[in-house]
Amino acid sequence: MLVVDGSGNPVSMMRTYVYSFKSAVGTFWVRPEGNKGWSLCIADEGTIEVLGHYESSVSAADGVYRQCTGWDEWDKRARNDAPPGLLLWTRKLVK
Repeated sequence: MLVVDGSGNPVSMMRTYVYSFKSAVGTFWVRPEGNKGWSLCIADEGTIEVLGHYESSVSAADGVYRQCTGWDEWDKRARNDAPPGLLLWTRKLVK
């Protein structure tokens, strides 16, 4: 079945989301990056740093949970407040 918009253009049935998690050290973002897969970023007070690229959004969120992001300020924290899965992150539809 082909779905089209009001102008007759094909529309993808797959929805894409951006995920965020507010931690004690900043907000982590997992967002789609086209053919690069998914990027994991950290944002705090107007700055955004890309921490890495992952094959899936789930693996990016898992890196945060396991404290394997490559960002020492998070990875070396004694207390981890990250949720154990992407389903517990905030999700926003990308338009």
